[in-house]
Amino acid sequence: MAKSSTVRGGSDNDDHHVGGESDGSSLPEDQVFEMLTRVSLDDLAACRMVSARWRRLTYEPGLAPLHCRRAAAVSGFFVQSMTRNRYAADFVSMHSPSSPAAAASKTKISLAFLPSAHVRIVAVAAHRGLVCCVEADTRRPPCYYVCKPATRQWRALPNPRVRFRAAATAMVARPPPSGAAAAATAEFKIVRLSVVPELRDRLRCEVFDSRRFAWRRSADVALPPDSLVPAAPAVRAHGAMHWLRWPDRITGAQDVFAFDMRSEAWRLIRLPPEVEEEEVEGRWARKMITAVEGRLCLVVTMEVADEEVVQVWEMASYMEERWKKKMAVGLNSLHMQEGRDVVLRDLSSSDVAFFDSFCRVMWYDFWRGKMAEVEVNHICVQEVFKFESDLVPCEIGRVACRFAARTHSEEEPTACLDYVDKFS
Repeated sequence: MAKSSTVRGGSDNDDHHVGGESDGSSLPEDQVFEMLTRVSLDDLAACRMVSARWRRLTYEPGLAPLHCRRAAAVSGFFVQSMTRNRYAADFVSMHSPSSPAAAASKTKISLAFLPSAHVRIVAVAAHRGLVCCVEADTRRPPCYYVCKPATRQWRALPNPRVRFRAAATAMVARPPPSGAAAAATAEFKIVRLSVVPELRDRLRCEVFDSRRFAWRRSADVALPPDSLVPAAPAVRAHGAMHWLRWPDRITGAQDVFAFDMRSEAWRLIRLPPEVEEEEVEGRWARKMITAVEGRLCLVVTMEVADEEVVQVWEMASYMEERWKKKMAVGLNSLHMQEGRDVVLRDLSSSDVAFFDSFCRVMWYDFWRGKMAEVEVNHICVQEVFKFESDLVPCEIGRVACRFAARTHSEEEPTACLDYVDKFS
C-alpha cells in the first residue's frame, strides 16, 4: 500500500464536535423543530453544532420537505449521463417548495443559462448550491465554470493544466462569516487530481482558491493514476473528500481515498474486514460510498440466497477507522413492484435510497416503500450529485474572471478573457 500523508483533524460529527446538551435544552422539541424548518441553509448547518438533540432533529425525515417550502430552499440530485457524445445533467427533487420564489426557481434549476450548451458537471459544493462544470465540446477551447443554478449565476475560471486528464475533482464552499450580508461572496476551493503520462505512481494535484482566483500546484498524491473508480463524485464527510478505490490487483483489498480540503493531506481508509471476507466466499458485491447525517457510509449490494440485499456500514470512529454495520435490507419487494432493472445510486437519508431505472428515478424508503418518482431523459444515469441551495444571489469569487477567446500555454494556466458575469 502506498505511503500517505496523515490527515489531521476531522471529527465524527459533521466535521465538528457537537456542543453540550445544555444549549437550547429548555425549549420543547416541537418548538425547536418548527424553528429549524424556517432557518436558512447556512443557519441549519450551524444549528447542528448546538447539541446532539438539535443535530438529530435537523436530519429528521419530515424536516427536509418543510424546510424547502418554508425557507425557500431546494434539495435533490443532479443526475448526469452521456448520450451520443453529449453530456446532459438534470435536477430532480421530491420536495415541492410552496413560496412563489421557490416554486419558480424549481423549474429553472438547470445548466441551460451557461454560455456553452455542452458542459459536464465535475463537482458540487452542495452546502452553498455551487456547481463546477467544464466545457465538454472538444471543438471548443477548454474552460472551467462555477455557477449557482438556483439563481442562474455563473463565472468563468482560469484553466488548470487541462492537457493532463482529470482523474478526480472536488469542491467545497466556505460558509459566510458571521454577520455577513445575505448576498455575501461565495468563497470556494477546488481540488483537481490529474494523470500525467510520465508519472505512473502518482497523481498531479492542483488547487483553486476563490480568494486568490488562481490555481496553484500542490504536493503530488502517491497513488496509481488508475486506482480511483471512474464516474464517482467526491463524498464529503468529516472535513474531507472521499473516493472509493479499485481493489488491489494482488491482494484484492479495497479502501477509500480521503483528501483533507484544509490541510491538503491524504490517507487511505480500509473497508470493513467483514465485507472483504464475504467477497472471499464468492459473493458478488457492488460497492459505493456516500454521506448520511455527516458520516461516511459504505453501501454494499450483494446477492444472498437469490435475493439482492443492501448493507449499510457507517463510520463509527473516523480517526480510528472503525466501521459498524448499520442495517441490512432485502430488495425483493422493490424488484417485485419495479422489476430488476433498478440501480441504487445514493442515500437521501439513513432509510431512504435514491434509485434510477430506464428514464426514471425514485426515492424508496427501505421500510415503507416508494416515496416519489420522477421521469428523466436518461436511459442510463452515469453520475449522481447531491445538491441543495438557497435562492439568494451571491458574488461568485472576489476577483472578476474573463471569458472569451483564449490561447493555451503548456507552461502557464490559461485565463478566460473578456469577462461576462451572468445574472437573471
